[in-house]
Amino acid sequence: MITAPDVAVDRLRFPRRASVGLPHPLVSCLAAFGAVAALWPSGLPRSSLISAALVAGCVAVATITGLLLARRRPVPPVGAVAAAAGGVGATWIAALISGAWQNDLRSDLGAPPVGAEWVVMSALSAMVVFGLVVWLPRTTAVGCAMIAALVAGALPAGADDGPAEPPPTPAGVLYGPGEAGSADQRAAELVARWVGDGGLDREAVVIAVPTGSGWVDPSAVRGYVDRFGGDVDVLALQYSARPSWQTFVADRSAAGHSAIVLLRAVLDTVAGRAPGERPAVHVYGQSVGAVGAEAARVWAVAERPGAVTETVLSGVPGDSVARRSGDDSDRVILANASDPIPRWSLASIWRPTRQPHDARIVGRPARQPPWLPVIGFLQTSADLLGSLDGDPGVGHRYGASQTSSLSDAG
Repeated sequence: MITAPDVAVDRLRFPRRASVGLPHPLVSCLAAFGAVAALWPSGLPRSSLISAALVAGCVAVATITGLLLARRRPVPPVGAVAAAAGGVGATWIAALISGAWQNDLRSDLGAPPVGAEWVVMSALSAMVVFGLVVWLPRTTAVGCAMIAALVAGALPAGADDGPAEPPPTPAGVLYGPGEAGSADQRAAELVARWVGDGGLDREAVVIAVPTGSGWVDPSAVRGYVDRFGGDVDVLALQYSARPSWQTFVADRSAAGHSAIVLLRAVLDTVAGRAPGERPAVHVYGQSVGAVGAEAARVWAVAERPGAVTETVLSGVPGDSVARRSGDDSDRVILANASDPIPRWSLASIWRPTRQPHDARIVGRPARQPPWLPVIGFLQTSADLLGSLDGDPGVGHRYGASQTSSLSDAG
């Protein structure tokens, strides 16, 4: 025989038992949103492993957020079942749509298609992580801590262990490494070497602003050599030994400062010759180097108008240069259709990145993913991981044609 108090107690305990079996609907809904956000169409091909990892990370963050927001809230049993079922369905539908998008995008870029395993791994990673976070939170936390420790141990040594060695310099580049001495001293030494090698008698000289790690694109060097029939010198002055993204975040002005110093030294030197006997001065930069090359161009327009023949900027990070050149200088901005770096900007969290008005879309034509606040920034950031995996014309790889003449660069 069940008394009235027993019924009341049972009613009070029922939501608690339901919360152990199924999470609050808010948790399931946020987890599904995390999966859909991770499976939103990307701008570059993505392997099944990277897709599964991105989905797992987004679902874990969304699920933990939902658990925190839903603490001490009663769990309606019907709503919990409906939300869980809807979340599973939304995840699988998003995985199927994303897999179809992957194959269409891969067809555009000449990459092999993905199969059913891509969809399965992407969707199952969401299910597994959701279950671990909800029902085995302590075990999941320990596992994540162990993975984080392993990843941290595999990372390269930090700045306290000394600067990393820069990538090999392409053949044919007069390179000024980041050794002791100020930028002015190193620029003067580099220009002296150039003059000693007969640089003033060349048809052209190119100030190539390296990326943050000190790298100059060999394809660009080859393009300039072909363009001028070998009668050209390429000068580059290192300003950092850190990865480009670290330089871009921490001290992007270093690229501009070193580029201006070297350009000033070159212009001062060629000014000693008659106008008809001077080599044409070109400025080139890619990625973070493009930010420095633009700073040098702006300086030359103000201080030495007409002294720079042409400035080529390839793969400029989003919102990092003026949308209009503001003068009649010859500025060429090139962006591969599938390059995520020109689309990446913190502002893309709330609005699409605005390309410069004179930017030219080059490379292999590719469909563009639809943009949404936050999700667009997330997907572009994930695309950065594979931006250098393709052939020239795909992602952040630019071929020798990037340094073609102004009339042929389109």
